Amino acid sequence: MMTLSYLYSKFFKKIIRGKCILNSKIHKTSVVYSGSSVVNSTIGRYSYVSYDCSINNCDIGQFCSLASNIVIGAAEHPISWVSTSPVFQDVKHSGPVKRFAKETLPSSKRTNIGNDVWIGTNVIIKQGVVVGDGAVIGSGAVVTKDVPPYAIVVEAPARVVKYRFDEKTIQKLLEIKWWNMTNSELTQFAKFVKNPDDFIKEVQK
Repeated sequence: MMTLSYLYSKFFKKIIRGKCILNSKIHKTSVVYSGSSVVNSTIGRYSYVSYDCSINNCDIGQFCSLASNIVIGAAEHPISWVSTSPVFQDVKHSGPVKRFAKETLPSSKRTNIGNDVWIGTNVIIKQGVVVGDGAVIGSGAVVTKDVPPYAIVVEAPARVVKYRFDEKTIQKLLEIKWWNMTNSELTQFAKFVKNPDDFIKEVQK
């Protein structure tokens, strides 16, 4: 039986905290949960971003599933300068108010997350990384390099442990690009979703 404290906590987590979306385009079928920040980014249809994520300067494809506490495209400090502190940088949103200099930082690199990507809890993805279609990133991974389509990566730094399907199946799925199907087409082929071979055969008829 659900207690009042549990219901209050769920209400607070889902509604009261809110979310921060700035200069971003999110498809009307997608969802960004409370506590998350999406800045200078795009999110394709039927994707979701769970609680307490920070997404910056990133393009996220269709049918993506992002768990909680994910950080994508975080700001980077200049390690080749005398200091990494923002008190020497021309930034208004980091660190103390005091500025001894206002040196310009290099432009941040845009991160690209493909379609049908599943990203687990507590994942960090470095700016500029490209995550291929169908990839899976395991919880706690730190992604510093591009991830191939349909690869499953884990650990820090992230490494490929296996692929979701064999090479032939992956190639066919990349050719089909099912994520671009209309809603009616998806409804037609959805009954084959549990079997990739059957799905491909039906689509290619």
